[in-house]
This record gives sequence, structure tokens and C-alpha cells, in this order.
Amino acid sequence: MEGCSIRPFKDEDIDFAYKLDLMEQWNHTRNDIKRVLGFEPNGCFIAEIGSEPVGHVFSISYGRLGWIGFLIVKTEYRRRGIGTLLMKKAMGYLLSHKAKTIKLEAVSEMANLYRKLGFVDEFDSLRFIRTSGKAASVSSHLVKLLKKKDIIQLAEFDAGYFAANRIRVLSGIYEDNPQLCFVSYNISKIVGYIMCCEAESGYRIGPWVCNPRNRQVAHELLIKCMETIGWNEKVYVGVPAVNRAAVEFLQDFDFRQYSKSIRMYFGEKLETERVNGIFAIGGPEKG
Repeated sequence: MEGCSIRPFKDEDIDFAYKLDLMEQWNHTRNDIKRVLGFEPNGCFIAEIGSEPVGHVFSISYGRLGWIGFLIVKTEYRRRGIGTLLMKKAMGYLLSHKAKTIKLEAVSEMANLYRKLGFVDEFDSLRFIRTSGKAASVSSHLVKLLKKKDIIQLAEFDAGYFAANRIRVLSGIYEDNPQLCFVSYNISKIVGYIMCCEAESGYRIGPWVCNPRNRQVAHELLIKCMETIGWNEKVYVGVPAVNRAAVEFLQDFDFRQYSKSIRMYFGEKLETERVNGIFAIGGPEKG
């Protein structure tokens, strides 16, 4: 678009991004935005017309895998090509950092924009909600509070399903929410974990990753997390639709689906991702 420029995102832009997020009702806190910016500050961009910020996009590099999210353009500036400019900037950044695959989650009205840029539909990503309440007690003594010293081992376990090491993301979520992060061991080997953080309204579960052969562990992790959140809080979860076990668990817990997005990828199809072990995504803005 003529007159539009793209520049790096700065700390002083966080309030602008937070206001846009509130308008879109994406339910992120100001601290969520600050945290995601900290993961990859050089991969986050602002669109300006003159000196007025009109949109932004965030990206994060996991090496061969890149992720794009938080693409928002102010309502009055939409359909002018600004979103395309922001996407091309983020894609260029990730490709210059050796990404072979770029992923994102698209709301249906944005999917055609991404398809025009070369993204391909992969599967639906479902959004569930419920109000927290009483849950059955956890029977397994193997579900423990996650400790900081175990983050490296946790990231290695997670990479076996996510297909990239996202230790920056896992460490960031843990640092802000240590009381809401749990892990399950078989002797000294991690077999599953769950993380949760406070949202603008309620709580958001994810990532939640478990060996699919140990579904009971995934069940116990969810129970422990729900018990810790407490009563009468809205709880949100994003789930790959292809993980039927996760969908069934949430339905058994009286979660209801309220929306969905489309998982899409650009470049090489990531064959090493094991979605059957991903019971909840970390978030559409970071995977």
C-alpha cells in the first residue's frame, strides 16, 4: 500500500498491540504480548502510515520451523494490502533464518490471504471453553509441579512432538506461571506435561503434550491443572482436531467447542510433527 511502511516492533508498541488484541477479543494479557515479543524481538513488526501505527505481526524462529501470529490491522485500514505487507515481512525474516517450513493458524476470513501467499491448509484447530469446577482427584503420584531445573529435559521431550526445540517458549510460560505447570514421569523419564497461564479473562491451557500411548497420564495432567485453577473460572483450550483423544477428553470434562481456526503451512510439509501427542497447542501466535 502506498504510504505504508514496515518497521521493527518496539517495547513502546506493546500498548498499541494490547488495545488491538482487546478489540479483536483474542483474550491475551499485556504480559502475554510482552512475553511473545521477548521470544523473537527482531521477528516482530509494525505497519505505519505516516507516524500512525496501523497493524502488527509477530514471528518466531525455531530453526527449520518458523511460526507467524498476532497479525492484526486496525479495522479502518483493512483491505488495503497492509496485512499482506506485514506477512511478507515476517515470512522474509523467517526464511532468512533458515526456516524450511512456516506455520500459522488462520481464522476463516483470513485464510484466503494466506493461501495467496502460498500457505496450504493442514487441519482444523478447535477452540474449547468451560467454567472450572470440581474434578475427580488425581490418583497418580507421578504428576508433579514442574521445576525450573527440568525445563531442558522437558523441551527435549516436547521437541519429539512439536518437531522443534521451543525451550524459549516453555521457559517463558513457566517463569510467569510456575504454579500452573505440571509434569508426569515414568521413573525419571518424562511422559507428559501441561502448562497453563492466566488470560485477560480466565485461563488458557497449553501446551499440553503427552505420549499418546499413555492417555491416562494426559487425563491426570488435565485434572491436576483444572484442580489448581480453582472454581468458576473460564478455561480455554486450543486442540488439533486430528487428536481425537484430546477432543474426547475435553468433551468428557464438559468443555464445549466455541470456534475453530485452520492450521496452515508454507514450504515443506513437516513430517516429523506428531500431532497425536499434542493435546493442546501453546497458542495460535507461537504454536
